[in-house]
Amino acid sequence: MNLRTTGIVAGAAAVALALAACTGSEPDEANTDPTDALTIATTSNNQAPMEAVVDAYREETGLDVNVTIADTSQYQSTLRTQLSSGTAPDVFTVWAGGGNPGAIEVLQDAGYLLDLSERDWVSSIDPGTAETMEIDGSTYGLPSKLDAIGTIYNTATLDELGLEVPTTYTELLGYCQDVREQGKVAFALGIQTDWVTQLIPYALTATTVYGQTPEFDQQLADGSATFTGSGWEEAFSKYVEMRDAGCFNDDPLGTDVTASYDLVNSGEAVGVVQVLASYPQLASTAPEGTEFGFFPLPADDSGDVPLPRGIGVSFAVNASAQNQLNAVDFVDWLAGPEATEIWFEAAPGLPALTDAEVELDPVMQAAADVIAEDRTAPMPDQGWPNAKPQAALFVGVQQLFSDQASVEDVLASMDEAFTD
Repeated sequence: MNLRTTGIVAGAAAVALALAACTGSEPDEANTDPTDALTIATTSNNQAPMEAVVDAYREETGLDVNVTIADTSQYQSTLRTQLSSGTAPDVFTVWAGGGNPGAIEVLQDAGYLLDLSERDWVSSIDPGTAETMEIDGSTYGLPSKLDAIGTIYNTATLDELGLEVPTTYTELLGYCQDVREQGKVAFALGIQTDWVTQLIPYALTATTVYGQTPEFDQQLADGSATFTGSGWEEAFSKYVEMRDAGCFNDDPLGTDVTASYDLVNSGEAVGVVQVLASYPQLASTAPEGTEFGFFPLPADDSGDVPLPRGIGVSFAVNASAQNQLNAVDFVDWLAGPEATEIWFEAAPGLPALTDAEVELDPVMQAAADVIAEDRTAPMPDQGWPNAKPQAALFVGVQQLFSDQASVEDVLASMDEAFTD
């Protein structure tokens, strides 16, 4: 991967994705005859780059390309329904592994994805994460970006406060207090949006679990480990400790992800713990000239802070695509240099293909530097067998913050979901 540094700001906006009726049927036969159309679906944080590459692809091919966009939660809940009812798009965003409703292992379990193993770009997938796009040795998605979880912060707000980013957990708690004393909050938290609930635990478990035991998910699978009694307990306890230390905005349960971005962009919060994939959406609503930085979230006092890293934006082809030839051609084109340049100019990111050459802004460069130093840990849910543990985590964290559940309750519900 060739990486250069520059400044980029990109944007995205959410629009609705129509809900299809669920029939529970088996996948239909694909249409492998030539057509003049193509349908694509992705999430709102990919809207700007997707629209940019689709405009170029339309001009190049003359195809009638229809793109639908939805926020992540709505997208994931709708996609499986569309696939089962035969109304799914030809190409759509997927996630690596099996830990959420839109993950390849979940979708391919029902035979919904086309095997892409013979495509030329497969050999260029980042070797540290390529296996999370595979099932039984076959590749079912094109990964466009790597992803990681850490703190994206407004550099002007941090400078205004005269503070430095924390590098240990003790410093982190002191940092939260120092920020509060100056009338702001360290981390905007919008857990009204369910998928946001996972981000801080995932960032903390990079140290408390996976940094020391990267094979922990395999231990869960073979029954030699449980969430209860593991480093997950320490991570959740620190999540609560951060809350009690005033690290977050008031009423995170009443704050959605978009409102959390607003807190950062307005200077009311210094930063937000997020996936890199969300950075373009955050930056798109910031005042012109706003600059951002990035740092991993510390969970101990060692000063060695690992970063959860995995496959981010990825695309699969519907095994029942009504425009299959165009779908495969589009995915191949996405992997090429023209689309890569267009995509990463519209939205900053870390390419998942090793032969891609892109320019990195400061946020992505900071994450790339940590990755280059091999200070990484697996993205937890990409090693889980299905979406149930993640769903239990979503509910559990919301209950934890509303004092309806304890850390032990949340972990027990995740253990039960993992073995269900």
